Amino acid sequence: MNISIGTAQFMNNYGVNRVLKNFNFYEKSKLIKSAQVNKVLNIDTAFSYGNAHKELGKIGIKKFKVTTKLPILSIKTKNLEKKITNLILQAIKDLKITKIDTLLIHSYKNFVELNKRKYLETLKKIKSKGLVRNIGISLYKSNEVNKILEFWRPDVIQLPYNVFDRDIEVKKILPLLKRKKIKIQIRSVFLQGLLTRIKRPKKFSKWKKYFDIWFKWCQKNQIEPKIAALLFVKNNKIIDKIILGFESSDQLKDILKIRKIKKRYSFPKIKCKDRKLLDPSNWSKLI
Repeated sequence: MNISIGTAQFMNNYGVNRVLKNFNFYEKSKLIKSAQVNKVLNIDTAFSYGNAHKELGKIGIKKFKVTTKLPILSIKTKNLEKKITNLILQAIKDLKITKIDTLLIHSYKNFVELNKRKYLETLKKIKSKGLVRNIGISLYKSNEVNKILEFWRPDVIQLPYNVFDRDIEVKKILPLLKRKKIKIQIRSVFLQGLLTRIKRPKKFSKWKKYFDIWFKWCQKNQIEPKIAALLFVKNNKIIDKIILGFESSDQLKDILKIRKIKKRYSFPKIKCKDRKLLDPSNWSKLI
């Protein structure tokens, strides 16, 4: 199981079921060092994750493969190549590494609004200079994948996938990407924590029936929800990398127990198609 340490949790306002209200530098450092000891040598970060780049640089991540995601760029940007190149050079400096393993476009909408052909040319030039090893894009919907593949075969595509959100499974996106030899990174395994603990904000009460099915299944099978959620994704052998967010080294050690689990589970078929729940970018609009 190829795990990548997600660093969205480095921002204290991320997630709905946070354990630590103040995920401080000491805890972050302890987490990264524990990951290295346990041979979890991948990190997923982004320009939009606050001071994550600089904090990771201070901790020391030279032995890790880093995936980072570009910020949203102004459509008025005149020299796209210069702008993106400067961002990459700054990221490498802040992270204190020699090369970024994977550089992703963070926003499909922003990518389309800009001159996408010129954007791609820029990314390919940056790759040819040896600043990054792989280039790709982070997407939210299966139809976005099909649109991208019409004109580009990225090295990597990052997608959401969990026991509630099975869009890419239903649309058979994963085998399609595998055939095209595109590496698959999966995020949102825990749906920002909603799949890990029964208690959740009232604004999610509209989808109570789905959560009831999930947590009753976990209880019946005597398995922790977070372990079950990860096993569901891990069972799909097509996936190359699974991005998980942690707030402590203890959480990482707990999750790594999954390596010893041999039992196969038949997971509940939860058919949820409501993007208001499945896409966290919509949560701020919920009442």
